[in-house]
Amino acid sequence: MGGDFMGRWRAGSGRRTARQAKAGQYSAKVLACGSWLLTCVIVDGMAMQTALAETAAPAGTGVADTEKEQSGHGAAQASRTQKSEPETVLRQPEVQKPAPEAAVQMPEARKSSHEAKDLPVPQLVLPGDLAKKIGQKIWLNETGGRRDAITSWNANEEFASLGIGHFIWFPVGKWLPFEESFPALLEFMRKKNVRLPGWLDQTQIPANPWTSRAEFRRNANSPQMNELRQFLLGTVAEQTQFMMARAQGAMEKILKTTPDGSEREHIVIQFTRVVRASENFYPLIDYINFKGEGTNPNETAMNRETGRRQGWGLKQVLLKMNGDTSDPKVVRAEFADAAQFVLQQRIRNLPSNRVFEVGWMRRVATYRRPIADTESSPERALRKSLRVTAAQ
Repeated sequence: MGGDFMGRWRAGSGRRTARQAKAGQYSAKVLACGSWLLTCVIVDGMAMQTALAETAAPAGTGVADTEKEQSGHGAAQASRTQKSEPETVLRQPEVQKPAPEAAVQMPEARKSSHEAKDLPVPQLVLPGDLAKKIGQKIWLNETGGRRDAITSWNANEEFASLGIGHFIWFPVGKWLPFEESFPALLEFMRKKNVRLPGWLDQTQIPANPWTSRAEFRRNANSPQMNELRQFLLGTVAEQTQFMMARAQGAMEKILKTTPDGSEREHIVIQFTRVVRASENFYPLIDYINFKGEGTNPNETAMNRETGRRQGWGLKQVLLKMNGDTSDPKVVRAEFADAAQFVLQQRIRNLPSNRVFEVGWMRRVATYRRPIADTESSPERALRKSLRVTAAQ
């Protein structure tokens, strides 16, 4: 730009003096410097605008990240995932801490191995006075508290039902697809130093000497039957302790027959919920005695729609439960609902069992609430049933 101006000035001036030539050169230099400075200013201005734009962009991103962090834990974790994986891993447990109380049991179950003996199954301990209280309630469930019904043989059954829990006792030479519990009860009590009637206290507990219901009823007042009845009336607490031991051992059987890890964990969690929701373990003790563990393949029935065999024991009830609350009232209701479903499923599979439905549903309904005090329910109900029996 400065060079073009100097060329035009020379063409119009003609001759110049040496001084004028020097002055012209000086002026040209000044103009050239001015032009160069102007160019630098323009370029610097453009560069500064670019720098400001680049600086502004990260600042806007930082504000957006801050808003995400303030909006909630989920958004904050999402924005941090790509930046720092270790940070995300460390923060995850913080989100899990406020989980419902019942969920605290779940990590404990996951920590254990899949061996039944290593799973965190609660251990049940029942004081003697409480055992008697529960036993009287179960006695009411089974017989209405009738003393004579503590030794019975139900119609349409091929075995005797004895004790407060109606423990099964097979006759001589009879094998049936049910778990025989009366000999096991006697073995349990013998180990607890309970004295058995002499005719039962043998190395191997003998079979039921009465081979049919008719014969059993004919001998209702025989010396052997009277001795057996008095023995069972005097060992209510011991029979309850046997049922509790069976409930405890049931978990080992159930877990051994459950290879799937997620099902095993589910069963332990639900069992633990029921234990903690019932101070005296009554729902578990009664249902185990009532319908068994649910592990015997012979104690199943075919579902006509699916073609699969379905059981009705404690295992099936626990698998049906899906809650996670620790509220005792809610947990007891869930257990009762699951038991009702499993039993009604059995009735659909075995329609001949419909005659038992009313009694079964009434029984599982008692799981919804704590059992009443001994003096306010079992004893009164027992006295009332005896009065009714005498009046008849």
